[in-house]
Parts: sequence; C-alpha cells; structure tokens
Amino acid sequence: MYRTKPHTVRNKIDLSDPSQVRSLKKRLGISAGDLQHAVAKVGNSIAAVSKELQKATPATDAMAVRTAGPSRPKARVATVVA
Repeated sequence: MYRTKPHTVRNKIDLSDPSQVRSLKKRLGISAGDLQHAVAKVGNSIAAVSKELQKATPATDAMAVRTAGPSRPKARVATVVA
C-alpha cells in the first residue's frame, strides 16, 4: 500500500524546514534571524513577511537611480570641411 506524501502549504513559512528557510533567505535577501523575527512579528504568511520586510527596508526607486552613462544621447555635430 502506498502512502501519499503530505503536501506543504505553499504560502506559509515552516521554520523547521531547512530547505524552505534557505530558499526564503535567498529570495528575500535576509538572514535566518531576520526571518525568524519577521515571522514572530507578523505570522507565517510569506506575503505578510515580505511586505513587512519591504516596509522595514524600502527599496530605492528604479527611476531615481541614475546609471553610469548619460541619460540622453549626445547630439552629433557635423563639421564642414572647406
């Protein structure tokens, strides 16, 4: 007789599962302690934890960040050789 494997809930964090903790740490860019603190504060919902972490460390606006190059291409000046 085959037993079915219990399915994990996809939108809940199980801190006792090392592979889930490792993948969430990498995905959210935080340490294990920060993950445990966020779960203790807002619960074990992945959406709630990611929202809490975004409030704690606001991301910079992508439009406000300038790249290394000029924002517009420079106009070419034609030279006339006489």
